[in-house]
Amino acid sequence: MSNEIRDAGMKDLQNEIIEHVERSGVDMVGFGPFDVLDDVKKTGDGRFDLPNAICMAAELPLEAVREAKDGPSEALRESYKVANKKMMGAAAGIVEKLEAAGYSGRIVHPAERVDTENLVGPVSLKAVARSCGMGWIGKNGLMLTDRFGPRQRFLAILTDMPLLETPATRECECGDCRECIDNCAMKVLNDQTFRDRPPSRDSTIDWQRCGRFELKLIGDGSRPERACGKCMAYCPRSYP
Repeated sequence: MSNEIRDAGMKDLQNEIIEHVERSGVDMVGFGPFDVLDDVKKTGDGRFDLPNAICMAAELPLEAVREAKDGPSEALRESYKVANKKMMGAAAGIVEKLEAAGYSGRIVHPAERVDTENLVGPVSLKAVARSCGMGWIGKNGLMLTDRFGPRQRFLAILTDMPLLETPATRECECGDCRECIDNCAMKVLNDQTFRDRPPSRDSTIDWQRCGRFELKLIGDGSRPERACGKCMAYCPRSYP
C-alpha cells in the first residue's frame, strides 16, 4: 500500500472519529503520541504499550464552576458525572471504529483511581491531553484549553492507530497570576510553573491533603456529593 493511500485512509478514519465526537456532544478531541510520556507514571491493569492516544474534553458548565467560588458545590460534582458519562458513550463508539479498522483501543476513564487518597489514576490525563496539543498545564495543576480554561474533564483512549501528525506542546501561560494559589481552600498549591516537562507531581500540589478533602466532600452517601473546584472557579481563564 502506498503512503498516499495509507494516509488517505487514516485521514478518513480520523475525520470519522472527529464527527462521532461532535455528534456525541463532546466538545473537543485531539490526537497525539503516548509513547513519548516515558517519565509519566503508569499503574494498574490494562495496556500501556500502545504508542498513541485520542483525547476528548467535555466542558464543565460555567455556572457550576462559578458556584464553587462560594464553597464546595453539588452542581460541580454532578457536572463531572455528566461529562464522564457523555465521554464514555463517545469513547465506546470510537473503540468500535478503531477495532473495525484493525486497531486497538484502551479507554482511560476520567474518574478511575488506582490510589484514591492521592488522586492517582492509571495515567495522567493532563499529560495525555497536553501531548495531544489540547492545551497547557497551569499553576493549579490542571490542563487549560483556549476554549474553556480549566473548565473541562478529559478522557483518553490509548491506541495503535497511526498519527497523521504530531501536535506541538505548549508551556505554561499563567504568567504572574496567582489566583488559584491564593484562593486554594486547602493551600496545597506550590506556585510551580510547567515548562517542557512538569516538575514532580508532589512538588506541584500536596495531593494527599487535596485527596483527603475530596474524599470528605464525596462523603459516605448520607448527603449529596460535592466538589471543591476553587482552582477552577478563581482561574481568570474559566470565564469567556
